[in-house]
Amino acid sequence: MVPFHGRESELRSLALWRDSPVPQASLLLHGPAGAGKTRLLQHFRDEHWDDEEHGRLLVVDDADRLPWQDVFRQLQDTLRHGPARTRVLLAARTTGWWWSSTRQRIADFDHEVTAVELAPTLDGREESFTLACQHFAKHLDVTAPDEPPPNIAQETVLDLHMAALAVVHGDPCDVNRTQLVRQLLQRDDGTATGRLAEDHLAVATPATPDPDLLARAAQRWPTLRPGLDELITGDPGVVHVMAPDSLRIAAEIGSIATVEAIARRIFRDERFATDALPSILTRRLAERAEDVLDRAEMYGMLSARTMVCGLRQESVEASQAEVACYRELVARDRENRPLLADALGDLGLRLINAHRNDEVLAVSEEAIDLWREIAEDDPETVPQLASALEQISYRYQALGRDEDAMTAISRATLLFQELAKNHPALFRADFARVAAAMARRFHVEGNRQHAADSMQLSIANWRVLAQEDPRFEPELARNLVAAGTMLTDLGRAEAASETLREAVDLFRRLAVANPGTFGKELAEALTHRSKALLELADDVDAALTAREAVMLWRETGDLKGLAAALLNVAQVVGDVGAAEEAVRVYRDLVAQDLVWNQAGLVIALATLVRQQLLHGQDGDALTTADECLDLCRRLPSQLVEFFGANLAPPLQNTARALSDSDHHVRALGMSEFTVGVCAAIRSRTAPTVYLDALQRHVCRLRAAERKEEARDTAHTAVVLWHLSGVELDRHVDYADALTIYGKLCAETRFGTGKALRLTRRAADILREVGEPVKLQFALATAEELSSW
Repeated sequence: MVPFHGRESELRSLALWRDSPVPQASLLLHGPAGAGKTRLLQHFRDEHWDDEEHGRLLVVDDADRLPWQDVFRQLQDTLRHGPARTRVLLAARTTGWWWSSTRQRIADFDHEVTAVELAPTLDGREESFTLACQHFAKHLDVTAPDEPPPNIAQETVLDLHMAALAVVHGDPCDVNRTQLVRQLLQRDDGTATGRLAEDHLAVATPATPDPDLLARAAQRWPTLRPGLDELITGDPGVVHVMAPDSLRIAAEIGSIATVEAIARRIFRDERFATDALPSILTRRLAERAEDVLDRAEMYGMLSARTMVCGLRQESVEASQAEVACYRELVARDRENRPLLADALGDLGLRLINAHRNDEVLAVSEEAIDLWREIAEDDPETVPQLASALEQISYRYQALGRDEDAMTAISRATLLFQELAKNHPALFRADFARVAAAMARRFHVEGNRQHAADSMQLSIANWRVLAQEDPRFEPELARNLVAAGTMLTDLGRAEAASETLREAVDLFRRLAVANPGTFGKELAEALTHRSKALLELADDVDAALTAREAVMLWRETGDLKGLAAALLNVAQVVGDVGAAEEAVRVYRDLVAQDLVWNQAGLVIALATLVRQQLLHGQDGDALTTADECLDLCRRLPSQLVEFFGANLAPPLQNTARALSDSDHHVRALGMSEFTVGVCAAIRSRTAPTVYLDALQRHVCRLRAAERKEEARDTAHTAVVLWHLSGVELDRHVDYADALTIYGKLCAETRFGTGKALRLTRRAADILREVGEPVKLQFALATAEELSSW
C-alpha cells in the first residue's frame, strides 16, 4: 500500500469540523470509488484524533451500502456510551436520496450534518505517481522508473497508483484504462473484489457476473447498463440477494422494465420499509406516467413513501406535485374537487412533518373551504367536511392555536352529532370518537366540567354501539380506560374508579376468549384503576390491583408493560424494590432499542430517586439522581419533544423530593431540565403547563437560598402570565405567581411598592374564587411588604 500523502486541504477541513463548538456533528465524505475515502478516514482517525481531547468518533465506511437500521444502531451506540461531545464520520460513493434520508434522520439526534465531496485525484498527481513508483519498486526490489504519469480518463487516486504498479512491472502503460486493468489482471488471478473487480467487469464480461459488482460498475461504465437490465429482468429473483446500494443504483440508471421488476419485489419487502429505495422507484414510475390522474396517484404514493423513510422535504415536494395534478383535473371537471381537498389535507400533514408550520394553516384552511363548498353543493359530503374539521383541529393544536383548535373540533362534533342522529348506524362511532377528542381539548384548557361532560357523552355512545354490536365492546373498554384516566386527572377519583372497574370487567371477559389480544389491555386498565383507588385512599385495593397488573404483564412477556407496571407499584405501594426492578428492566430495553426506551429509563430512575429518599437511602438517591441527570442531558431534542409530556411530571416530583431533602444542587438540575422539557412541549399543551414548571423552579431556587435569581425568575413568570392570553382574574395559579413574587421581593427588599400592588391583586383573586389558605398567605405577604 502506498504511504498516505497529500490531502492537506481535506485534513484541515476535517480538523475544523472536529474542533467546531457544537456538541454533536456528522459529516459525509463522498467521492467515486478509488478516490481514497477509506484511506483518508483511517489516517484522520489514527493521526488526528484523540478520544480524551476530542470525544467519541464513530466512523461508518461505505455508509451507502448499509441499511438505515444498521446506521441507526450505530448512532444509538453514540448516545448510549459516548460523552457529550460526539463526531460521526461517514464515507460513501454516492449521495442522492439515500443520503438526504439519512441526513435528515441524523439531524434528529441533534447533530449538525454536513457533506464534503472528495476530489477523485490529488493535487500533486506527478508527485503521487513518483512516490507510488518508488514504493512499489522498493517492495519488488527493482529500479524505480523515472517517467511522467500517464493520462487516464476519469482518473482516481487508485487508477494512478495502479498505473504506477504497471510501470514498475515493466509493461507499457496505455492511456486506456481497460488496457491497464487487463495488464493488472494478468498478474492477479485471485478472487475479484473491490474497485478492481468492478473494472474487471468492464473488460472481462464474465458469464455470470456478481449483480452487486455489476450494478456498481455500471454506474461508471454506461456500456454495462444493458447487461444490468438483462440480468435483473431475466431473473427478477436476483433482487432479493442484491445489496441496498446496488439496488438503488439499478433503480436510478436501469430501464423502466428494470425499475418495474425491482418494484414488484421491493414494495412488499419489509427490509426496505424505511429505506429510500421504494421512493426512488416510485419517483421513476411517477415521471413515466402520462395520464394526469395516474401521475397524481403516483405522486401521492411517492409522498407517503418519502415521509416514511425520512425524506421530509421531498415528501412535501411530491405532495405539492400531487396537488398540482389535482388542480389541473379540477380545472377540467369540478367533480374532482374532493380529490383535491384530500390531497390538500395530505399536504398539510407533510408540511407539519417537515416543520414548515408557517405553510400548514393556509393549506389546511383551503381544504376546509373546499369541503365546505363541496358540502353546499352535495350534502352527501358533509362527513368529509366533518373529518376535515377534526383533522385541522389537531393541526391547530400542534401549532399552539388552542382557540382555533377548539372551534374546529366543536364544529366537527356538532356535524357528527347531527349525522349520528340521522344515520346512527353509520356515524355514531365517529361522533363518539370526536366527543372524546373534544373532552381532551377541554381537559388541556383546564375546563374540567366540560371535559367530564364530553367524555361521558362519548362513553354513552360507545355503550349504545356495544349493546347493538358486541364487536364494539373492545372499543368501549378502551374508551372507558381513557375516560377513567381523565377523571382521575380531574380529581374525580370515585367516578374514575367506577369507570375503570367497568373497563376491567369488560377486559377480563374479553381476555378469557382471547388472552393474547386483550391480556395486555387488561393489565393496563388495572394499572390505571390502582391509581384511582389510591386517590380514594383505598390503599389495600390499590396495592392489590397494582400487583395484579404486574403479574399479568409478567405472563405476557412484554418488558415495556412490565416496567411501567413496576413503576406504578413503586408509587402506589412505596416499594423501592419494584422501582429497582423497573430500572433493571428498562436497562434491558435500552440495550435493545435506546431511542424508544431511554425516556422510560429516565422516568424509572427519577421514580427510584424518590423511593430511595423516602426510605432514607440518601447516598444511593444522589448516585441515582446523577445518572438520571446525565441521561437527561444526553436526550436529543426530538426525543424530549416526543416524550416530554411523560417526562415532565416524574422529573418535577423528583426535583421537589430532592429539594425537600435539602439536596438542592440535584434538585435545581432536575428542575431546570423539567422547565426545558415543558418549554419544548408548550405548543401542544396549555400555556399554564410551562408556567407551572417555571413557578416550581422558582420555589426550588428559593429553597436553595438563591433568592435574587428566584425573584427574577418569578418576575419572568408573572410577565409570561400576562402574555399567555389566559383569563387571569379567576386563575388561582396566576394568583400564586403574584404572591410568590411578592414574597421574594419582600425577602430581597426589591421593588416592594409594585410587589405590594400585585400581591393585593392576588388576594382579591383568591378571595373571589374561595381559596382561604392561599388567601391567608397572600395577606401575610402583603402585610410584610407594607412594612417596607
